[in-house]
Amino acid sequence: MRKGLGVTPTLTEPLSGALHELLTARCLRERNKELVLALVAAGNRGEANPLTRHWAAPAGPGGRALPDGLGLTVESILAEGDTVVLRATARAGRAAWSLVAELRFDAAGRLTQCHDLLVPGTTTAN
Repeated sequence: MRKGLGVTPTLTEPLSGALHELLTARCLRERNKELVLALVAAGNRGEANPLTRHWAAPAGPGGRALPDGLGLTVESILAEGDTVVLRATARAGRAAWSLVAELRFDAAGRLTQCHDLLVPGTTTAN
């Protein structure tokens, strides 16, 4: 350290606490986004879940089945606090829908709320 400056850079307790809170919040937002992307991937594998509930039909004892070829494409995903908003396009055959979903997670990463809006689109050529 040069003489005359007289300042030793150190993290103060309030600053390190604020930095910890910021990093923790960012990690939780990223984790929650990954959980939503995992739900999208599961739907694309044919697994019924809250994002695919509109298309799920009863299949055997206690099971749910999705239409063959149902695919979700993520258009955007935003996270703030414990909430993630997903905007996706769903396609099955020639039919297309716009899906907007707001999902809320608890501290352990469990889905606690899912509100969505499904807007039917026009048919598309194959």
